Amino acid sequence: MHRTAFSLTVCALLLAAAPEATLAQTKADDAKERARIKALRAQVRSYRCVTKGGRKYYGSTIPPQCTGEPVEALSAQGMVLFRIDPPLTPEQRAAKAAEEQQAAETEAAKREAARAAEVQARRDRALLQTYSDEQDIERVRQRALASNHEAAAQVQARMAQLRARQEQLAKQGAQHNDGSQASEKFQQDVKAVAYDLSLQEQLLESRKREAAEINARYDEERRKYRELTGRK
Repeated sequence: MHRTAFSLTVCALLLAAAPEATLAQTKADDAKERARIKALRAQVRSYRCVTKGGRKYYGSTIPPQCTGEPVEALSAQGMVLFRIDPPLTPEQRAAKAAEEQQAAETEAAKREAARAAEVQARRDRALLQTYSDEQDIERVRQRALASNHEAAAQVQARMAQLRARQEQLAKQGAQHNDGSQASEKFQQDVKAVAYDLSLQEQLLESRKREAAEINARYDEERRKYRELTGRK
């Protein structure tokens, strides 16, 4: 029991110290890099460049003729310690920015394609795990369609009730052809029934669209299932 508690305490302390250890490592790496650069600079004895015309220029400092040219820093033995590239022109900066943007977009497209491929792979695995054969797909389709048809039948039944109510109200309205004014409640009932009937008609249309979507979805699942199982 005490060992378990001790182990958990040690793990907690290690986890807490992890960010600080990472930061310390980063600082140490930066310090090493600065020291390396400083050591290289201390070894520099001369500078050299070759112009576009092929002429070489040397100097204990960077020769003015090397302006706009790549410059090599040399040791006392004439070894190249490092290279100093000239500043980019506005055109070069624009071209570099365009290249970097293109590279970033290409990389983003690759990542997106990889994510899409992984999503599709998961869907394919799920499809194969869901259905044992094509008949399973058809059974699920029929259950979905049966539920849709039941919902549509309920809507149609409600529409029949509303139409019957409209007929009743029409008969009552005929009694006012003698010039007497219909009551406010009667007028409200007529409007309410008409409005409700309009809503039910829209709902019935949505049920029809839903049935078409169900068929389209399971047609696609059947096609994909055949593709994955090598059937035609």
